[in-house]
Amino acid sequence: MNPSTATSISHPAPPLRYVPEDFAPLDFDSMKSWLEELEHRVLDSKEALEKWILDRSELDSCMGEEAVARMYASVCKTDDAALEKAYMDFQTITLPLVKPIDDRLDRKYLECAFRKDLEPQKWEVYDREVELGVRLFREENVALEAEEEKLTNQYDRIVGAMTVEFQGKEHTLSAMAKYVEDPDRDLRESSWRTTSGRRMQDAEKLEALFEEMLELRQRQAKIAGFDNYRDYMHEAKGRFDYTPEDCLAFQENVAKYVMPVATRMAARRKELLGIDPLRPWDLAVDPESDKAFEPFASAQGQVDVAAQMMSKVRESFGGELRWMFQEGLLDLETRPHKAPGGFMETLERRRVPIIFANSGTTHGDVETLVHEGGHALNGLLCRDLEPVAYRMPPLEFAEVASMGMEAMATEHYAEVYPANEARSTRIDALEGMATTFPWVAAVDGFQQWLYTHENHTREERRAAWMDIQERFSAGVDWSDLTDQRATLWHRQLHIFVVPFYYIEYALAQMGACQLWVRYRNNPSDAVDRYVEGLALGGSRKLPELFEAAGLKFDPRGDHLGELMAEVEAAWKDEVAKTV
Repeated sequence: MNPSTATSISHPAPPLRYVPEDFAPLDFDSMKSWLEELEHRVLDSKEALEKWILDRSELDSCMGEEAVARMYASVCKTDDAALEKAYMDFQTITLPLVKPIDDRLDRKYLECAFRKDLEPQKWEVYDREVELGVRLFREENVALEAEEEKLTNQYDRIVGAMTVEFQGKEHTLSAMAKYVEDPDRDLRESSWRTTSGRRMQDAEKLEALFEEMLELRQRQAKIAGFDNYRDYMHEAKGRFDYTPEDCLAFQENVAKYVMPVATRMAARRKELLGIDPLRPWDLAVDPESDKAFEPFASAQGQVDVAAQMMSKVRESFGGELRWMFQEGLLDLETRPHKAPGGFMETLERRRVPIIFANSGTTHGDVETLVHEGGHALNGLLCRDLEPVAYRMPPLEFAEVASMGMEAMATEHYAEVYPANEARSTRIDALEGMATTFPWVAAVDGFQQWLYTHENHTREERRAAWMDIQERFSAGVDWSDLTDQRATLWHRQLHIFVVPFYYIEYALAQMGACQLWVRYRNNPSDAVDRYVEGLALGGSRKLPELFEAAGLKFDPRGDHLGELMAEVEAAWKDEVAKTV
């Protein structure tokens, strides 16, 4: 089925109950009267309180969609000054005026006499989140958060402007990904060095930018009453169900259970390539193929391949991705001055997902779209929940939606790709299930170090990264590439843009691996439970969401050994196959 073909899927925006249908929250003045009405409304019954919560949710949905729409437009064209101004004005002028009123609304809720009469099962998660918001809010931090937003926008503009000249053409860094998958090792090395050289041109700029971010973040933590930003963010991210110490224990379990598997996988790669040692440009190439695999050539082709994979898991899943393409809710193709990475966000007024990606033409880009498609499915399955916060699952489970979709899709590569490519991409996916954990451990471990070593020097930061990265590296030789290795963390946008959003990928990958095992044994039941969990959005506590999906929440990684045994066994089976 062509992705441009019309589908019967429809996700109409729900009618507005509180604000008028033409409500446009373009600036603070357009919102002020509605915020004031909520602030001064008399709440004289449980029913009045519940209606107030839902009215506030509707207003928040409209404001949230405006913020997301402006952000999305800005990252799609980082060189457009008007789009950047529109986004930054909303973030640094409008929202700072809203935040103190939001805090007063939170306090109004907590002080309401009828709060105790609300049904606990329905409202306990909402109640807990509001309490957390009030506990952490400091008006002095509003201006600092606005300044931080300006700095994160600078990161997008710096990286979005990176292009290179290679083989007589200008390429974005995303478009260069296909060259490090080429069987010609000299070409791989040349392309890798070209791309890394371009990154090094802005290394000093990014170090200085991060130091500004670091100082702002530590100030926010101190103002909120915390010793360091690590502890502050652990609270701010609502990590009620695990501790920073659990994250440190997770790193130990990765070293114990995952690194031996990753090392064996790397040894096979080295043997097949006939090289010793492995170099950074040897990690993406298919060691058994004589040509690079490009499964699509356009955004339409990327959607078609990803939708086929998702449809193999369940027919309706691919249909939802095709519907999004048809509705113009995807921006996928790489181009100059487009921000890096990929993400899914929700336009909460209409309750529909949008996906952004800066794609090349590789299988990895298909995986990215399948990943974001899982997020989108999560949003669509819980779109009828109220209030708006319940349509936002905690990140540790939101990533199960995406990584779980990827994992289940690996079982169907042979139904979409030619036999040789299906086998090689499946081997690569199984290796990715394992190697995700060391990289997450390195990134999270580095962030733990960054924010618990106040006033560290740039040299100390460099040394800390090198030590951590070495611990979670499976034998790659970085000779004569010390500076490139020392700045490898610059590529991880999360460290700059969404600090401490990373351990979630590992916690979710453990859930995704469990889901994959269930799917291999009983596909229908596994998908039914997956859908059941996703439909709960963020309306239940984190361990309950995992349980609803038939999974165990394991923040310390105590069961990594069992999961890695399953992954390695499947990997060995695939490796042993001939096509």
